[in-house]
Amino acid sequence: MNNLRAYPIYLGIKGSFALFFTLWATVAAVYRIEVVHLDPLRLVLLGTALEVAVFLFEVPTGVFADTYGRRRSVITGCILMGFGFALEGAIPEFAAVLAAQAVWGVGYTFISGALEAWIADEDPDRDLGRVYLRGEQADYIGSFVGIPASVLLGLVALNLPLIVGGVLTIALGLALVLTMPEINFRPSLREGRSSLQHAATTARGGVRLVRSRPILLMLLAAALFSGMSEEGFDRLNPKQFLDVVGLPSIGGLDPVVWFGVIGAGGLVLSYVAAGIVARNLDVGRPAVAARLLLALDALTMAGMLAFALAGSFAFALGTFWFATLVRRVAEPVYLTWINEGLDPGVRATVISMSSQSGALGEASAGPVIGVIGNVFGVRPALTVAALVLSPTLLLYGRAMRHDGVDPEPKGAKEGE
Repeated sequence: MNNLRAYPIYLGIKGSFALFFTLWATVAAVYRIEVVHLDPLRLVLLGTALEVAVFLFEVPTGVFADTYGRRRSVITGCILMGFGFALEGAIPEFAAVLAAQAVWGVGYTFISGALEAWIADEDPDRDLGRVYLRGEQADYIGSFVGIPASVLLGLVALNLPLIVGGVLTIALGLALVLTMPEINFRPSLREGRSSLQHAATTARGGVRLVRSRPILLMLLAAALFSGMSEEGFDRLNPKQFLDVVGLPSIGGLDPVVWFGVIGAGGLVLSYVAAGIVARNLDVGRPAVAARLLLALDALTMAGMLAFALAGSFAFALGTFWFATLVRRVAEPVYLTWINEGLDPGVRATVISMSSQSGALGEASAGPVIGVIGNVFGVRPALTVAALVLSPTLLLYGRAMRHDGVDPEPKGAKEGE
């Protein structure tokens, strides 16, 4: 059954969640450095706490979504994430900020995979690749609106955008109770099993599917290295701008304003790039996705390296925007490829395994990159973060030799 309400609601969720998330994210880095006074190691340890939570809960919450409903999972995730955002802004202490990361990390796992699986099931007649790309554009629009709002609130008090973003994210979860439909969700038959037994069976089905398909294993490995690279870059780029390159003194602008400008420029460029990809490339074809991801990861690595070595604000800004743009365009392409041929009964579980791989990469590499930043400086740490991405080029190159697909496993069915 085609749910005509699902697609606009999906875009609405993506856009509104991005707006509220950006209220928090735009000033969070400045808040942590200037109010909580965190050094590179503790900045990265925040990411480690987040990613450990994601690693531990990603697959269980994916199984929850496949067993009890994607709608219920998304609503739970919004409420938990909102609470985490608000907690960080309410208590400017390292321990509280660390706990907040873990809380919103768990909330993220309820949404990760569940929202993408929900729209795939509720509106199956649409081109899934373009749905995800349009969702990414809705995300950009929401983020673009959220940036100036966050800056204005941040000029009043640096913790205010975090608290407001958290409260609004909780409100979004409550609103979805009344507005988010779910008419096509079909959990597999329990056949007399208890809820825990049924959930365990769903998890085993997802693992069996991944093990039987080399391309899925390759995509999970790529997520691992991407996570290792992203953690250092995301946590330390504010330090690069604030303490290494320096922000311009033009107009005496507050650092929070500069970070708003940096974020807004990256979003505009990413929005345009995603539109070009959506109009001109059939990312639903695995062969196209493999070639495109190889090129995008190579460009991301080059941009990160250039940013790490930047000696001026203008060059740092340009390379940061470039690396951010190509990385954001890669996300929906990867998501479309990993959805290829998935059994709906384990869809959210498999997508969650991908997020779990990324979380494992971030949690394992983050502290190492943080120590490098403390001992040798931010530039060497960012350089290592860029180089860690290189194995994905070999993985995608190998996938290209088989046009991004592998034969169906003999004697096995998905989800069994």
